[in-house]
Amino acid sequence: MQDQNPISEKSREWRGAHPALWIALFGIFIAFAWEMLQLPFYQSAGLSPAEAARRCGLASFGDAGIMVAAYLVASIGNRQCPWLTRFEAWRFAVYLATGLVITAFVEILAVGADWGWTYSESMPLLPGTDIGLVPMLMWIVVPSATLWFARRMGTGPTR
Repeated sequence: MQDQNPISEKSREWRGAHPALWIALFGIFIAFAWEMLQLPFYQSAGLSPAEAARRCGLASFGDAGIMVAAYLVASIGNRQCPWLTRFEAWRFAVYLATGLVITAFVEILAVGADWGWTYSESMPLLPGTDIGLVPMLMWIVVPSATLWFARRMGTGPTR
C-alpha cells in the first residue's frame, strides 16, 4: 500500500524537535530492550529482576548518550537542517564508526573493573581482542533502528 502523501527525498524537510531529542528517547527504549536480551552474555547470577532492570536502565541511558554524541560528531560541518532530511551514507558511516570506537573503549575499560561488568562464558569475543561481539553488534543494530525512528518522527513516512 502506498503512502497517501508521499514525500520525495528532494522536498523532505525537518519538522519538530531536534533529532538529538528523538535519538535520545528512542535510543533509551531500544537499548533497554537490547540490554535485557543480552543479559545471558554477562555475569548476572544472583541479580533480582529489579536489579537487572536497574542496571540495564542505567546502561541504556549511557547507550543513548553515545548515540547522541555520535550523531553530533556526524553532524560536524553540516550546513543543512539535520542531515537526516537528506540521508547521507558517509555521515551514517561516521555515526556508526564513532559509536563503535566509543563502545570498544568503554568495553576495554569496564570489563573486569570493580565498577564495570564481566562477560559470561557464552560471550563471543572479537577475534584477537578481549572485546565482546554482542556489545559491538548492539552498536550497529540499536543505533541504526534509532536513527530510522528519529528520521520518521522528523520527516514523516519514507518509502
